[in-house]
Amino acid sequence: MANNDAADVNQKCQCCPVLSVPIQPCEVKQAAEEVAGKGDTSKTQKVLVTVYYEALCPDSRSFVVKQLVPTFQTLPQNVLIELVPYGKAKTVKTDNGYEFECQHGPIECQANIIHACTINIIKDPSLQLQYISCMIQNNIKPVDIMQTCAEQMELDYQQIQECSDDAKGKNLLAMYGEMTHALKPGVSFIPTVTLDKNSDNQPAILKNLLHQVCLLLNSPPPGCI
Repeated sequence: MANNDAADVNQKCQCCPVLSVPIQPCEVKQAAEEVAGKGDTSKTQKVLVTVYYEALCPDSRSFVVKQLVPTFQTLPQNVLIELVPYGKAKTVKTDNGYEFECQHGPIECQANIIHACTINIIKDPSLQLQYISCMIQNNIKPVDIMQTCAEQMELDYQQIQECSDDAKGKNLLAMYGEMTHALKPGVSFIPTVTLDKNSDNQPAILKNLLHQVCLLLNSPPPGCI
């Protein structure tokens, strides 16, 4: 995409420039159980953080890099992350499958599909978040950054590329579209972030995710202090 196109993306989202920060690997594996109920001391309480986002939106990029990654790194045992790449896109059903209209154009649709495939294929929550965070910092050339980030992390991206080139990628993005459209109230700003499926208090969540997660924990760990 030309430089003026990149500038147009930032203008549409009307957000501040984003600082690139290094993503440190975590060694935490996702627990088998779902979000632990409040008051259940037999399990580590977890907050489900669901992020409805777009791959080319600077506000989405800022949230992932500045809020989501640091929160996961601080509270890896207390956070479950669910990523939903779609945003304000539109799904068009055709005889050959699905086509999409994305807020920031066809390149964003391509990037969203790659993100959808990544989420489907990389199951380790730490690796998944690292890879998504790496790509979203420079998603103007989705295929190039998919390869670059995979090489930096020593990941095999062939499955992701095959998925994104196949109908499977579009089917996954259509599924994320259904999830996004099912959200009540509907998304009016991207990213929209829910905590344990609750979308209240969006400004506070977007400003300080860690603090809002800590407020939901019955016994806040040291990272909340």
